[in-house]
Amino acid sequence: MTFRRPRKFQATGRGHATPPCGARDRRGGLRRGTAEAPGLGEALVELALGVVVGVVVGFVGGGLLRWARRRGWSAEEFVGIAVLALALGTYAGAVAVGGNGFVAAFCGGLAFGAAAGRRGPAEVVFLEQASGLVSLLVWIVFGVIAVPIVLNGVDLTTVLYAVLSLTLVRMLPVALVLVGAGLDRKTVLFIGWFGPRGLASLVFALLAVEELGPRADPAVVAIAITVFLSVLAHGLSAAPLAARYGRAVAAPEPEPDDPVRDVPVRGLPRRCDPDGTYESDTQDR
Repeated sequence: MTFRRPRKFQATGRGHATPPCGARDRRGGLRRGTAEAPGLGEALVELALGVVVGVVVGFVGGGLLRWARRRGWSAEEFVGIAVLALALGTYAGAVAVGGNGFVAAFCGGLAFGAAAGRRGPAEVVFLEQASGLVSLLVWIVFGVIAVPIVLNGVDLTTVLYAVLSLTLVRMLPVALVLVGAGLDRKTVLFIGWFGPRGLASLVFALLAVEELGPRADPAVVAIAITVFLSVLAHGLSAAPLAARYGRAVAAPEPEPDDPVRDVPVRGLPRRCDPDGTYESDTQDR
């Protein structure tokens, strides 16, 4: 099992679609992927085209959707479908002109968010459900492809790298990025341990299998072991570490060394006495 690009994109050698699964000989994919591998200049052109297509389509689509909302031409229950169709159209349009579809979809989302304005509750719920479904499909496909490769190629070196990837390799860059943010050590460690995470590594592994065939096996094994250990480590530590961090953040700050002087608080006037004074003023005196 491996990922195949749509047949209409195979002739160009530049379509990075995430296509349906299909069975084929992996050695044939290796020969084809090596022969069609783009150079640096061609890759930069793909990235540039992806950015241009994504920004244009996302900004125009977001502006049209906002214009339709103002005139009451769009129902909130169906706006999510339009946004999903716009994302797929951005990807397909970039691939059709020889650009990078992933970069186009990412830039299109940024441009759409800037042009469309605030999203409604129904749209947000639909997009969350759609993204969750796609994420589950990616996990299933990656498991089908990666498990046989892992069983044949796992070793101690890969496991040690996976442990380093979950700790030093990920936590050190996060700590460097947060320098100057004013966060305490507990917060930096918490962010470094639980984030960043995502499906990008799984998608890149599937693309590597598609383009390189057996040459991608070491990378696929490393990614699969890292993901497996991440699921175990972060899943088991999420509840206790989150509770501990919450208690640490909610703990009262220590009292300052200098005592705070009492500030008199005057009560609100309640009743005026015959001599022209209020009851609260009399009590204060």
